[in-house]
Amino acid sequence: MGTSSVTGMEPGPYPVGVTTKQFDDHSRKDPTSGGPRRLQTEIWYPAAAEAANLPPGRYSDYLGRGAIPGSIAAAEESDAIGGYRDGLTIAQLDAEWPGAAVRDARPDAPERSGGNWPLVLFSHGSGAFRASYIYWTEYLASHGFCVVACDHAGSARYTQLDGEVVKPGGARSTRAQMEADRPADLLFLLDRMGALAAGADSRFAGRLDATNCAVTGMSFGGWTCAQVLEACDPRVKAAILQCPSLAMSGGAAGYPPLANEQRSNRATPTLVMLGTEDTVIGEEGNAAGRAYFETHSGPRQLLEIRRGGHVSFTSCELYNPEYGNGIGESNSLSRRGEKYTPMPIVEQHAVINAYGLAFLNAHLRPAAQRSEEHTSELQSLTSSR
Repeated sequence: MGTSSVTGMEPGPYPVGVTTKQFDDHSRKDPTSGGPRRLQTEIWYPAAAEAANLPPGRYSDYLGRGAIPGSIAAAEESDAIGGYRDGLTIAQLDAEWPGAAVRDARPDAPERSGGNWPLVLFSHGSGAFRASYIYWTEYLASHGFCVVACDHAGSARYTQLDGEVVKPGGARSTRAQMEADRPADLLFLLDRMGALAAGADSRFAGRLDATNCAVTGMSFGGWTCAQVLEACDPRVKAAILQCPSLAMSGGAAGYPPLANEQRSNRATPTLVMLGTEDTVIGEEGNAAGRAYFETHSGPRQLLEIRRGGHVSFTSCELYNPEYGNGIGESNSLSRRGEKYTPMPIVEQHAVINAYGLAFLNAHLRPAAQRSEEHTSELQSLTSSR
């Protein structure tokens, strides 16, 4: 199949399918709309073999396939997808988007994939968008995981809910509201995916094991996952915190600091990933990530990309190859006032994916299902980085 231009690695044994669903949480009231909390949600999953010969979906499919008048123009504005690069258009992204996922592909047969896809939830960063992490979401799905990411309404730069374009603003976008909503969003998605696995959606019934889950997230999403761990939900077996905003999140909603030994959950296996040159969470944020690792008593790993930054943990190079902060020439955190050239972003993604997959395999799959080939690849990376 060859090396992916997005992940820097060969994909796993499964083609990838992708589908969009809106989930409504009637137990919570949206402070802006007055209705239930609504989440536009993407699900990546292992697809049947024929999907390898089908055309991948378009970028605009993530926006809602143009069903809303004016939605494309709204996405191209500077406060939405257009903010990634001047002059960026959705038509250009449709023509150039390198995603491999096939829209609404038939799921893989349970007898081929074992009928027990582990669930990986993903939480995006502040002002981001659920489709902007395909280096991670598609790669994991190709290795037999079901990966689910919502737009956290109020915190996402663009989403569509009930036929309307929604951008940040209003009561749902106050810091305290976002901090309260985000962890609840992930736990709600865990419940909803459990319902799909139990028979509410035939594509996932008999295939998905929602009781075997990892929470993963980037920046504000990394903090979100750390806060979800505080619920001590037995379905959550592992967590990956990518450049988590532990030093700057939680206080507005009244949550206690998480980067110390006083937190409730120090046992769930956790992998912390950092970029040494991260100028967004800064030195304080990186120190908090290291402290979270040091004070964790359960299985723990720390991965630090020395020539990486904040957006190293995104697919933002697909919008702008000179985005900065880990993609293209970037400002240095360790040498103030200087620039540095990051490790090529595809190589960074290969490192993140290799260690992330090995960690998830170790904690969500029995030893008999783990790939000897991948273990060898990981050992090679370890010796060369």
